[in-house]
Amino acid sequence: MENVKIKKNITIFYSRIEEKQIFLELEKKLKLNGFFVRFSKNLNLKAEIGIYCQNDSNPSNSKYSVIFLGGMDQGRVDWPNIWKKQPWNKFDLGFLPGKNWKKMWINSSTNFEARTRKGVFEVGWPKADYLYSNNFKHKKYRISKKKINVLYAPSFECLGRQLEVTRAVKKCNFNLIIKHWLYKKEKRYEDLWNEIKLANKATLKLYKKKTLIVNPKDNFLGLLSYIDLIITDESSVAYEGLLNNIPTISVKDWKIQRHKKTTARYVNPAKITIISTKADLVKSINKAINLKKNKLIKLRKEHFSYLGKSSEIIVLILRKFIENPVSLEKLKYYIKPKKQTNLLSKLKNIFR
Repeated sequence: MENVKIKKNITIFYSRIEEKQIFLELEKKLKLNGFFVRFSKNLNLKAEIGIYCQNDSNPSNSKYSVIFLGGMDQGRVDWPNIWKKQPWNKFDLGFLPGKNWKKMWINSSTNFEARTRKGVFEVGWPKADYLYSNNFKHKKYRISKKKINVLYAPSFECLGRQLEVTRAVKKCNFNLIIKHWLYKKEKRYEDLWNEIKLANKATLKLYKKKTLIVNPKDNFLGLLSYIDLIITDESSVAYEGLLNNIPTISVKDWKIQRHKKTTARYVNPAKITIISTKADLVKSINKAINLKKNKLIKLRKEHFSYLGKSSEIIVLILRKFIENPVSLEKLKYYIKPKKQTNLLSKLKNIFR
């Protein structure tokens, strides 16, 4: 009995507020099921069951380890096989959000690096459970739902892009919402912080009361009931917007620059977005607003499984893992890997 009690202590590791938000509903479900749960930014902290979404974590500090994605578009430049650069083989369990990720993992599962010790599972996106919670309340913003609201949410603000969006939205006479993710000045992102401060000031001067700048700490999903369209560069908000069938525009001739010491490169739009150019941004905005929802609903089904039930499924798998790890392969959420044909991968899998 003592051993079971110890194994029901869970530490959820995170490095940024948006990572913590992935697990807030899961935390509630775990506590309801008798688990002791704590959050920690110390990625080297000792834990009984460690839940991670940072691939560079050291799960050897946890007796048992679980790995999630840190974002819906994680490692998109390396799709379909992110596991060559971001291996999961050092973790016990792996959880994926939907059919698209499941497909990519199966095709990559012949590689030793893609396989966790006890299996990978399609469980949905626990962050999305927030939208289906009985206690969910939309945060009240001073912006009308009766008007068209366009959200600008970039991964990296640079090179005057926010003002380009502001001018385009102003021409359409729509409301503009701005949400960045950086909420305090950090040495690593000092250039980005300065860009955001300048861009916000210029935007408010240009579009005044028709602009709302959202607190970066706010949960992005709380905005979904207000917005009709997202404009971004390469942010994962394009995927999370699908949760409410919201289209996203990405501008292919924008450039992106993480800080001023790096060379700016062209944006790489996600396939799920409406791809525009700077010259056609106004036209693209008007077109996107009138987009039929059927395509978006189909995309949502491809990228998100078990909407509103993800945390419940994860708790079920964790309980099974504690009680009888051998039974995990019988669960319908278990993803059966391809047979390993590579001799080296076979040997690694045998001897681990």
